Amino acid sequence: MGQDSSEHRWDFFVSYAHADTSWAEWIAWTLEEAGYQVLLQTWDFAPGTNWLHSIQEGITRADRMLVILSSSYAASVFGQAEWMAAWSADPRGFARRVLPIRVDDSPPPDRFMPIFSLGIFGLDEVAAREKLLSGVSAVLRGGAEPPTAPQFPASISVRPVLSERAKPDVEPSFPGVDLVRDAANRLEDVFRPVGVPTVTFVAPEEYIPFRLALRQHGLCIVLEGPSGIGKTTLLKCAIDQDSQRLEKVETYSARIPGDVERIRRLPAEGHVGLLVIDDFHRLPEDLQGRIVDYLKRLADDAGSPGKLVIVGIPDTAATLVSISFDIANRIRVFRLGRAGEKQVLELVEKGEAALNISFDRRQEIVQAAAGSLITAQSLCSHLVMIAGVEESRLTPTVVQAEIPTARANVTKELRDKYGSAVNTFAAMDDLDKATCIDLLLALGQTEDGILALDDVQNRSSDLMPTIEKIFVTSSSPGLDPDGSIARHFFYDSRGRRIIADDPQLIFFLRQLRRDELLSMAGKRLPVPREHVFICYSHVDTDWHDRLLVQLTSLKRDGILDIWSDKRIEIGDDWREEINAALSRARFAVLLVSGDFIASEFIRKVELPALLAAAKSDGCRIIPILVRASTYKEMPELERFQHVNPGGKTLASLSTEEAEQVLANVARSILKFAKRRMK
Repeated sequence: MGQDSSEHRWDFFVSYAHADTSWAEWIAWTLEEAGYQVLLQTWDFAPGTNWLHSIQEGITRADRMLVILSSSYAASVFGQAEWMAAWSADPRGFARRVLPIRVDDSPPPDRFMPIFSLGIFGLDEVAAREKLLSGVSAVLRGGAEPPTAPQFPASISVRPVLSERAKPDVEPSFPGVDLVRDAANRLEDVFRPVGVPTVTFVAPEEYIPFRLALRQHGLCIVLEGPSGIGKTTLLKCAIDQDSQRLEKVETYSARIPGDVERIRRLPAEGHVGLLVIDDFHRLPEDLQGRIVDYLKRLADDAGSPGKLVIVGIPDTAATLVSISFDIANRIRVFRLGRAGEKQVLELVEKGEAALNISFDRRQEIVQAAAGSLITAQSLCSHLVMIAGVEESRLTPTVVQAEIPTARANVTKELRDKYGSAVNTFAAMDDLDKATCIDLLLALGQTEDGILALDDVQNRSSDLMPTIEKIFVTSSSPGLDPDGSIARHFFYDSRGRRIIADDPQLIFFLRQLRRDELLSMAGKRLPVPREHVFICYSHVDTDWHDRLLVQLTSLKRDGILDIWSDKRIEIGDDWREEINAALSRARFAVLLVSGDFIASEFIRKVELPALLAAAKSDGCRIIPILVRASTYKEMPELERFQHVNPGGKTLASLSTEEAEQVLANVARSILKFAKRRMK
């Protein structure tokens, strides 16, 4: 029989996302078996019930609200509506009446951060039941009752219609580790370098507002951001989650010739439903203008059956406004920036949870991803493959993160995809020039895959004509015989920018070295010596840091680049980085100490290369005696004049005297560098 909502009260109202129904049912069953009375939507709300009023009534007539916290709940519009209703009803007592129960290790929404939460994820069923019941009991014993009685909800005319309870006759299955073992996650479904991730999808802050904007009739949307930032993933997940509320959905890409023709017919033929135009920046300029006019017509026609979503690179909205200034108040713009460390870490941790693994160098993976979720997917996928893990493990497994090996594997795969385009691009200029190679390297170091030519034009007077021939003039097919450049690189003539809107291409470019690109393009240019190389033992790091301070002006004024092993990033091949820096050293500053001389790497790798360069290529060796050593007993070093007054080590001098020695070194290098520049 149904229950009379006007008389009945509950101990708990359960708020949860649809994806966590199994958790909600297991928790409700466990609490009712312990004697509590629980209101659960899937058991107690009859079909046809006014959902919003039923939720408000349940919150009002329950002593406490259990929130099943998970990544799904954080992204749920309805979950947000429920806890906001609870907060609105009693803002001051919100923390006292709400008990969050965490069922995965995703961070709770900001509203719940200061509230005590009960975590039952990662436990077996017996431990989870014990922790749930003991935690609930403790909260009830220590909880504070509201200072005044809740207001009688007489003004609410609609009550939850409680039919015969749909509570099952048998206890629900525990939705924890047992289910993971029954349905193992496969590696290719967890970390996905290509395609839209599901298991490791990370919702950006804009996710809920974006979903609401998609559902708003007549509102045209612009979604812009760098490559690899998750625009396509955000759009796909939002559409999938709201598929029942959205009308017909189609996507046209400016990369596909057939789609471009369909886009060209839009202003005349119109469309019905939600239409996504991806890679808008790749459309011809005349067609961009026509689409802007069409967008204005849609926005101004309240009865229009069509809605547009424009997806593109950063400044896409600004491009629309430059075409027609009055478009600004007709669009809603969502801008995605590069992923923060917190987002990348969430992606990694979701994958770990799905595969029942943990990376031993998780934070290094986050840093190596450099703000790209796609790069994080690729690195994690290869790291897990290297460890021999194909699906979720029955027991927790630690995966050793061989980051250099993973990066090398990814680079090797991408070489087949992008090698031809990069080789052709690198060879566009003359054999005795490396302008295009420098452009590729500069493009690879951008955060958003966009290189403004106005910023680099002074590198070569014939830069712009070459670029115009490649990307604008169709009468020069010989420069791009297989069309590979145009497939992977895009030239924005309006903004004078080279764009690589493929995140994997950016990752590939970041792994390439200048000498490697020269070899790939068949060029043999002399390697310029443009570095000050600091050779030191890590025991003397403090002296290294003080020297860097004195040398800062050289780098700031663009006279010389300062290099030490502190520039090696996590995941880099450190030996290759050091060898490349040694080959470019014009000045070598040696911080000599007993530890310096005792270092096998310095003695066998760095010193021989520097001494050979001093003999043949004019590299200038500058020893600084920082602490006591057998420097004078090493003829290969002793022949180079040190800078210490009276042969006194820096450690034996006062702080100011030592700083003066380092400042004199900086002045000496500056003097010789300027002399060679004349």
